[in-house]
Amino acid sequence: MGPREERLRFIITGAVVGLVMAAFLYQLVFIQITQGEAYKRKVTQGYTRTQTVDAARGEIVDRYGRPFASNRVSMDIILDQAYLPAGEENRVIYDLIQLLESLGQGWSDSLPIGAPEVDSYGNAHYRFLPDREAQVARLKEELNLAPYADADNCMWNLCSAAFYDLGHSDDPEEEAESPRPWADDPAAQRKLAGIRYEMAQQNFGYKNNFVFVKDVSNTVATNVQEHGYALPGVDVIQSTVREFSDGTLAPHIIGITGPLYKEDMDQLKAQGLWWSEDNQQGYRGTDIIGRSGIEAAYENVLRGSNGERQITLNAQHQVVDVTETVPPTPGGTVVLTLDRDLQRVTQEALAGQIALLRQNTTIDTGMKASAGAAVCVDVKTGEILAMATYPSYDNSTYYEDYDELSKQKPEPYLNRATRGIYRPGSTYKPCVATAGLTEGVITPEEDVMCGGVYTRLDPFNPRCMYVHSNIDVRRALQVSCNIFFYETGWRLGIDLQNEYAAHFGLGEYTGIEIPEAKGQRSSRATREAVGDTWNNGDIIQSAIGQLDHGFTPVQMAGYTATLASDGTRRQLHLVKAVTSYGFGEVIEETQPKVIDQVPASPETFQVVRDGMVAASGPGGTSYQSWLDFPYTVASKTGTPETLDYLTSNYICYMPAEDPQIAIAVIIEDGGHGYTGAPVARKIADYYFFGGTNREEIIVPGTLLP
Repeated sequence: MGPREERLRFIITGAVVGLVMAAFLYQLVFIQITQGEAYKRKVTQGYTRTQTVDAARGEIVDRYGRPFASNRVSMDIILDQAYLPAGEENRVIYDLIQLLESLGQGWSDSLPIGAPEVDSYGNAHYRFLPDREAQVARLKEELNLAPYADADNCMWNLCSAAFYDLGHSDDPEEEAESPRPWADDPAAQRKLAGIRYEMAQQNFGYKNNFVFVKDVSNTVATNVQEHGYALPGVDVIQSTVREFSDGTLAPHIIGITGPLYKEDMDQLKAQGLWWSEDNQQGYRGTDIIGRSGIEAAYENVLRGSNGERQITLNAQHQVVDVTETVPPTPGGTVVLTLDRDLQRVTQEALAGQIALLRQNTTIDTGMKASAGAAVCVDVKTGEILAMATYPSYDNSTYYEDYDELSKQKPEPYLNRATRGIYRPGSTYKPCVATAGLTEGVITPEEDVMCGGVYTRLDPFNPRCMYVHSNIDVRRALQVSCNIFFYETGWRLGIDLQNEYAAHFGLGEYTGIEIPEAKGQRSSRATREAVGDTWNNGDIIQSAIGQLDHGFTPVQMAGYTATLASDGTRRQLHLVKAVTSYGFGEVIEETQPKVIDQVPASPETFQVVRDGMVAASGPGGTSYQSWLDFPYTVASKTGTPETLDYLTSNYICYMPAEDPQIAIAVIIEDGGHGYTGAPVARKIADYYFFGGTNREEIIVPGTLLP
């Protein structure tokens, strides 16, 4: 090869090398200059995570916008994994425990294992907490232990490196450099295990913060913030906590919220309502949920829509940016039909009357009165204006009082207005009178002979309280003559009695928004269901509201409103409207709804009304309670009997000429039916003369007339 060829080869090789170098140089310039910032961001930012931002829970208010359940700002101590150094979880939690204990602050712990007991050899032993069988079984399942494993087995597993690594380090150098003071302290290990277990139950991670303690004092919050430099990943944030304007007002209706339990989580997951990457609105372990009353019935409305924030971290897992990408939307406001002040008056009247009756000396006058309910309904709309139950409780201290009150008799947590089932006694007689007049088995002018004893079914001879001689339907309602209604019931038969009772809503669901009992009507089937035989005497006993009839106080109030409306039965309801948070927009509004019509004429209802008005007047069964009341009152007393006591039942509506409200009062062991009349009188006094029904709505507008 000649010099010329060598020179050419050298030139070609140099050109190739030069091109390669130029390409590298171009790429380097492109990377450093053109895309330098982009690559720098990738190196420094690393990756992003999305966190859910909780929405404020909606409020529950009365018909005038006055709050029953609202929110106040709370200070919560949380753990945020984005800021919590990997591998340092136990150390940070241990230090936080020391600080909180020095401040007298507790925290949430659902681990069903008690504090350690140390034997004479210095060995720690543990016991499962009593009455926690379901939680213990779940713990063993999560630890993959046999059902017979004891608490020591469970704690050993929780402390192992495979779970929470609560012992000494296997690396001597690491142990020497970073000691673990909790490793030789069984009590500290138990506390750490409880917190780590709670964190796991609540799905702690980058996407879900762990609420260590909710609603701490300013002192605790300030101390934690001041020690923030030594507690990476620990933060104090503002959130909301449920607050009651007065927890004793309508607690059975408002209901209570509570934390999610494992059973709730399983159910929510099955329903597709649990949090996931694709369902940012799903429930998480830190959420609360409505557990009873309106809080539960309107959970979907009250819960609101969660927001999202994006957290950007660098390659060293350090947060470099936080951006709220979707703002949270607070839950809706549930506007109830209740009048808060009338509710208070109703509760106080019921409790006061029961206390007064207990000072008496005979069963007939209510010396053993112990419990009851009172309901006030708007006749023209079916709106429930007040609904009281006694004994009751305080929503504000529900969880603190639960252990004690759950053992109390009569049961404070039972909503007697909606779930208590009572014989109606003579308050059932207007239903039978309506049926008898409509079916033609009696006439308004017909007299029935009351000699004090009913002899048609001899030798079964039930009695009347008095001898009324010849008596017509109006007079029979006024003085509550049993003989007249035995005869009317016999002529009707049980099927026609029950047909009309059903039209009145007795033994039927009312349609209210919270759980209610259906009750039952006397019949051959109900008699045989309790192992007894149906006979002719049962027909006439049913006609005076005895035997197997069992209705709720809210049904009795609806029945009374239907009598007042000439047989038009409206669906009862507790929710007037749903609005956006702050009343800005009406989302839905409940309209009055007719659900049945008793097949009787206005003339028939006028006859029944005449008798009920007479019952409130001179010679009537509740005259003393209404003698100075300025409006005409239609009423009926009832005294259903059991083997041991008399229940006081009372119904009324007013003004009789143009009814506005209907009231039902039930007092267990209350004696004669007239003992409930003073409660109704106080409700009526406040409704007509207390001023609430003329009060202006707090939020201007036309939502709540």
